[in-house]
Amino acid sequence: MTTAPLRVVIVGLGEAGATIHLPAFAAVPSAQVVGACDTDSQRRHRAADRWGVPVFEDVAVMLREARPDVVAIATPPESHAAFCLDAIAAGAHVFCEKPFVCTVEEADRVIAAAGSAGRSIAVNHEFREMPIFRSMIDAVRSGRDGDLLFAQAWQQTDLPPWKEEGWRGALARRTLFEAGVHQLDVLLQLFGDLPESVMASTSSAGLDERDRDAVVVATLQFSRGRLAVLILNRLSKGEPQYFEARVDLSRAAYRASFGGRARVSAGLFRSTTPHARVEFGRSGLAWREAGASRHIIARNPSSPNVTATKRVITQAFDAFQRGTRPPSDAAGARGLIAVIDACYQSAASGQRITL
Repeated sequence: MTTAPLRVVIVGLGEAGATIHLPAFAAVPSAQVVGACDTDSQRRHRAADRWGVPVFEDVAVMLREARPDVVAIATPPESHAAFCLDAIAAGAHVFCEKPFVCTVEEADRVIAAAGSAGRSIAVNHEFREMPIFRSMIDAVRSGRDGDLLFAQAWQQTDLPPWKEEGWRGALARRTLFEAGVHQLDVLLQLFGDLPESVMASTSSAGLDERDRDAVVVATLQFSRGRLAVLILNRLSKGEPQYFEARVDLSRAAYRASFGGRARVSAGLFRSTTPHARVEFGRSGLAWREAGASRHIIARNPSSPNVTATKRVITQAFDAFQRGTRPPSDAAGARGLIAVIDACYQSAASGQRITL
């Protein structure tokens, strides 16, 4: 017996809604997009022309007329909690962009409402489902290279918060909250748990009157004293690196580099071992290292955000239909918001924060 596709509406047709959600949903057999909403008429017209979906200016009207099973929320984070509650009140499950909500208190309120209504919430932490990061996570969880000992994630780019436009530029807490959510989620997936404590510092390097977090350095302490380090540097004039990660296990290390990578190298390791290497990954590459030995384990596809979002949607919709817990659920997203909040508390107080 074939299960009918779930009826989906999308709230927000900006960058995430138009360029990630709509193409991802179009590729998921278990989803049927029956409406899309945005206050911008040009965005509505583009969505209708490109994807042939009914469009609405008002969310309440869309919820009433489209009768969705699932509401996908792709608006700025400050509106997520309200739209989640509207969707739940309309009897729908929720598929929400990250960050899930702005505070732990908002998360608790939304999760409680969903529980009372018997609805589920999935959050689009799609980076964990990109092949390069999924291969690292799976390698760590398999145990084939021993225990996870240490992890690092970093970003360097020349895009401080005060140079950004729109809602991102208006955020007082920008880099860690809206960009660092990707790196933090992958770190938590690698360790399989929340950290026991965090210590963080943020800085604008004296370049911003509001002292927004253009630079973030955070240390996360997990069980058994294991550490992870996150560095976000949005003042770099060097080569842009949007998301780099490394994990050290007992018998090997794994590296992932998000974005295009094409390199040819030749020379000597430690002046003793000759090597010649060609690396190519159109949208990202992951590899295993053991001493001087190195081999590729995964490459990202050409549209990694769309492909990974499709995977998160497929998993979430399967859970919605079965009445089970989505892998990327609201409880996990709440934990991530708590870690981010603890990092900001630590930066403000200069103290280590216990979770």
